[in-house]
Amino acid sequence: MNTLKFIHLTDLHLTADGERPAGYDTYANTQRALSHSLGLFPDADFLVITGDLANWGEQGAYRRLESLLETVPIPVFLMIGNHDNRDNFFSVFGKRHPFALPYVQYSQTLGGYDLVFLDTQGIGSHAGSLSPERLEWMEETLAAAEHEVLLFMHHHPVELHAPALDAKGLTNWPQFHAALARHRHKIRHIFHGHCHILLQGNVEGISFTGLRSMTDQAYTDLKLSKAARLHAEPHYGVALVTPNSLIVHLQEFNYSGPLLVRERQKFDDFIGLCAERGVTVPREEPAVYAE
Repeated sequence: MNTLKFIHLTDLHLTADGERPAGYDTYANTQRALSHSLGLFPDADFLVITGDLANWGEQGAYRRLESLLETVPIPVFLMIGNHDNRDNFFSVFGKRHPFALPYVQYSQTLGGYDLVFLDTQGIGSHAGSLSPERLEWMEETLAAAEHEVLLFMHHHPVELHAPALDAKGLTNWPQFHAALARHRHKIRHIFHGHCHILLQGNVEGISFTGLRSMTDQAYTDLKLSKAARLHAEPHYGVALVTPNSLIVHLQEFNYSGPLLVRERQKFDDFIGLCAERGVTVPREEPAVYAE
């Protein structure tokens, strides 16, 4: 059974001059995430970064990212988010992918899957949008897909019922959801960023996953309308996709404490330890109770 394995990072928030957004060295975090992921998963098929590459959209931030990616030996797919500047991104990475200009969206076929990368950057707001032109491109691309689709976007794909997060969600979810519904039979999973929090869910019958950022993380409060952040370690995801399963493992790459590695406990030993505490472990299926 063939397995597609890839690394997912999001929300790098790099700066041009080493400024630390929210006090975090996002360059060092990104560097460690890349080193850790490529060291632990050298057989990964590709790496994807789902937007907010730069914190202020500076050309220098994209240059710093370019230098980080120079030695990455696998394909790297880049996207933009609400913090990015499309023109500055294109000035550095404009020839990197087959973009459907003037947007940072494109598709690739790899490992028996069609990878579709959306540009959800909105205008005049941190909220996202898929303009009619972008929705049309998305539907045409999905209609033409000859394999199962893995869909990548920056903004979260559905309302989270968390006011602070949904205030900067997509402004046209209904139209986006209608497009998803028309092609749900082709879309295996959606991967996104933007929210700075681990998210898992389902929209229009399609599962999705979102990850933490390389800077501060969001705190989920389903009532608070103000943004709530907490100091928590970043992570990245490693996804394994097979014909009948899709798993995303979260990697705490900044952890530097001890790692307990031991032989797996034998079940007979577990039974003995339970017996010492007066607990009997069943050795057969429970009897059927009479009515």
